[in-house]
Amino acid sequence: MKITLILSLLISLNLYAYNLSEIIESSKVSNKTKAILDKKESKIAQNELFATYKSPNLGLSVSHAKDSTQDGAEYSMGISQDINHPFSISSKEKGVKEFTQAIQQETMHELHLITLDIASKYHSACIAKEMQDKAKELFEEEGKRFAQLQKAYELGEISKKDLLFSKLDLAKLHQSVNTYKRAYLEQFSSLQKSVDNLLIDTISCQDLLLPVRHVELTPISEHDELKTITYKQNSSKAFYAMHDSLITSLGYELLYEQELDTQRYTLGLSIPLGGVTSEKEKLKAEQLFLSSAYSNEKASIEAEIKNASGALVLKLEALYDEMKLLEDEVLPLNEALVKLSKSALVEGEGTMLEYLDAARSYSLNLLEMLEIKKTYYYELFELYKTADLEFGE
Repeated sequence: MKITLILSLLISLNLYAYNLSEIIESSKVSNKTKAILDKKESKIAQNELFATYKSPNLGLSVSHAKDSTQDGAEYSMGISQDINHPFSISSKEKGVKEFTQAIQQETMHELHLITLDIASKYHSACIAKEMQDKAKELFEEEGKRFAQLQKAYELGEISKKDLLFSKLDLAKLHQSVNTYKRAYLEQFSSLQKSVDNLLIDTISCQDLLLPVRHVELTPISEHDELKTITYKQNSSKAFYAMHDSLITSLGYELLYEQELDTQRYTLGLSIPLGGVTSEKEKLKAEQLFLSSAYSNEKASIEAEIKNASGALVLKLEALYDEMKLLEDEVLPLNEALVKLSKSALVEGEGTMLEYLDAARSYSLNLLEMLEIKKTYYYELFELYKTADLEFGE
C-alpha cells in the first residue's frame, strides 16, 4: 500500500499543470492556426491578382521572300498588351484593397473565436474537475457518517428502513462521483483536442475569470463580422465605379517590320465598343445588387447580435444571482446547520438522522452551486463569442 502511494505521488509530481495563457500561446503556433493563416495569404494573393495587368506579348517572325530582282529574309518584331480598366485604376485598387482587408478581418475573427473556444473549454474542464473532487470528498465524508449510522442501527437506535435509505443515498452519491469523473474526462479531452501541438498533462485552474454580474458590451460597430461586411461592401462600391468607366480596356501594339527593301513601323490601338453590348451594365448590376445584399446582411447580423447579446447578458445576471445566493447565503447556513447538528449529536440533544439530513442538504446545494457556476462560464464565453469581446473584458 505504501509503495502504491509513493508511486502515485511520484507520477503526480511529474505532471505539469498548464495554465490558460500557456495553452492559448501554444494554439497560436498550432497546425490549425498555421493552416488558417496560409489560406488567408492564398486568398489575398488571389484577390490582389485582379489588380495586376497582363504582361506584354513579344512577337517575332522570320520569312524568306523572293521576287524578280531580290532574294532575302524578311522579319518582324512587335510588342502588344491589353490593359483592363486603364482609366479607373484607383477604383480597381480600392476594390482590391478593401476586399483584402475583409479577408484579414475575417481571419482575425476566426482566430479570436478559437481563442475564446479554448478559454471556454478550459473553464468548463476546471469546474468539472472541481465538481469531481468535491463529489469524491463528500462521498468519503458520507461514508464515514454511514459507518456511524450502521453502529447506531446495531445498537437499536435507528430502524433498518432508515439505514437502507441512508445506504441508498450513499450509493447515489457514489454514482455521482463516477458521473462527475466522466464529465471531467470529457471536458478535458475536448480541451486537449482544441490544441494539436501540445500534450496537456493536467490544468492549473488557478487563473479562472472571476464571475461578475454584469458584462459591459463594446459598441456593436467594433464587431469583427460587421467590419468584414463593411469592407466587402466598400469593395463592391469601388468595383461598381470601375465598371462605370467609359473605356473598360485598352490594347496597344508596337510593330517593326523589315521587308526586302522596306522598313515599316506600326503603332496600333484597340478600344472595345462596350456600349454596343449589355456586358457593362450587367457587371454594374452585379456589384449594385451585391452591395445591397451586404447592406441587408449587415442589418440582419447586427440585429441578431444585439438580440442574442442582450439575452445572454440577462441570463448571466440571473445565473450570477442564483450562484451567489447559494454561495453566500444557502451554503453558509447549511454549513452552520451541519456543525450544530453534529454538536447536538455529540451532546445527546440531536439524532444521527438529523445530522445526516443536514450534511446531505449541504452536499446537494454545493454540487448545485458548482453546476450553476459551470453553466455561468459556458454562457459567459457564448456572450464573448456573440458580442465579439476580447478575453478578460
